[in-house]
Amino acid sequence: LFNKVESLPSNDLLTKIESLAQRTKFPLTKVYKIDGSTRSVHSNAYFYGFWNNKRIVLYDTLIKQASENEIIAILGHEMGHYFKNHVIINLVILQVHLFVTFFLFGNVIHNKDLFVSFGFMDSTPTLIGFMLFQVIFSPVDHVIGFLMNMFSRKNEFEADAFSCQLGLGQDLSKGLITIHKENKSNLVPDYLYSIYHYSHPPLIERLKALENLEIKRE
Repeated sequence: LFNKVESLPSNDLLTKIESLAQRTKFPLTKVYKIDGSTRSVHSNAYFYGFWNNKRIVLYDTLIKQASENEIIAILGHEMGHYFKNHVIINLVILQVHLFVTFFLFGNVIHNKDLFVSFGFMDSTPTLIGFMLFQVIFSPVDHVIGFLMNMFSRKNEFEADAFSCQLGLGQDLSKGLITIHKENKSNLVPDYLYSIYHYSHPPLIERLKALENLEIKRE
């Protein structure tokens, strides 16, 4: 809606992407380039699509900032999310979370004792019930958010490992450094702060994990 998306022109990069897809049996149908540079220098790559109709999207910033081999390694990481079923697992968790949240809200909204304890003697207004539920559920939501961040970080390490198993570990390390440098990311965040707030592991942790995987492969 707000960006221009066009097919990636036939070139060496497209050939390498298609070769990687064939090698991993990734059901690739299209490769697109998006003009993310019109809004930010942030670089990214992702895939979307149902079943065997997957499409890869590359930010033009990523194409400008990273080498072709680094881009291939980064796409290897993204394919790791697909082959490890991370997207499906996250979708299932989200649906369960929504179901449990609405179930608990349904119980709270009809709990007259709760309303009385907050001074609502004769009525149980839905809006007030929603606000009370937010207050009560907030500590639980923080715990769930923390656990989801931990799960997300685990998935990132697994996707990195998948790319490394393809022999792309060194290029992925270089690509991650390039992305973090261009995105002005915090390279040395506080350990406890990053554990609680970050859905992705800090760069240093990912580089160390990749280095250990490379040593094991040798």
